[in-house]
Order: sequence, then structure tokens, then C-alpha cells
Amino acid sequence: MTMNPAVRVVSVLAAIAFAGQVGLATAAEKPGGGIQSNKAKGSESPRLTKGLSCSGDAPKIKKVAPDEGKTGDKVTITGESFGGPGCVSGVSFGPGSPAKFTQVDDKTITATVPDGKKGMELLTVTGFTGEDTKPFLRK
Repeated sequence: MTMNPAVRVVSVLAAIAFAGQVGLATAAEKPGGGIQSNKAKGSESPRLTKGLSCSGDAPKIKKVAPDEGKTGDKVTITGESFGGPGCVSGVSFGPGSPAKFTQVDDKTITATVPDGKKGMELLTVTGFTGEDTKPFLRK
């Protein structure tokens, strides 16, 4: 007997919810876990750390300073709901342009503009519960 794909998705989500309620590890966390900042490469998977909680509202970018720059320039991203240090899993300057970044706190991220095409791009911050974008001019 083949299971309806919609039923399969609901079953998987229910299993994940149950695992989280009883304290079992899920794909997103381990017992007492969370996500650590990805300083090495924007393209690496987040590493798990002990004692970090990364749930809540989706990240919201309020300001990117400066809002234009060239490869290698440092950019400061301020906003809200980034979570504790390590809860942001990625920063990118357009599709296929992950950036090296450091999450300072719930409201601040610093990033380095990666190689990429010149022109207007969407700077994207990906958090544990969603993402937000702002325009960025790559010179």
C-alpha cells in the first residue's frame, strides 16, 4: 500500500514535533543544542553547540551599513530577532554568493562581501526560523 504524499508529510512533521516534545534529537538540534556561528565559510553547514536556543520570530534586517561595496569590504547588518550568537545560519549577497560572517548578538552581524557580479543584489540573512533581505549594490 502506498502512502499519500500529503499524509507522509504530515506524519513526518508530527514525528518531529513529538521528538522535540520528549527531548529527542532532531535534524535541527541535539539535546541541549543549538547552532553555532558559521565563521569559516558561508557555504558550510552550521555546527551544533550545547545550550543555545534559536527559536522565535524570523530575522528582520533594519539597516545595512554601508549598503554598497566591493569584494572584501566589511558590512554591518543591524536588525532584530537574529537570535543568540550562532543562530544565523547564512548571509549571502545574491544567489550563489555566500559570505563569511560573524553573528555578534541578537541585533548585529558583520559580513565580508564575497566575489560576485557587479550590480544590485539582495543581501539575505537566514536565521533559524526564516530569512529577510535588503538591497545591496556590489561595485
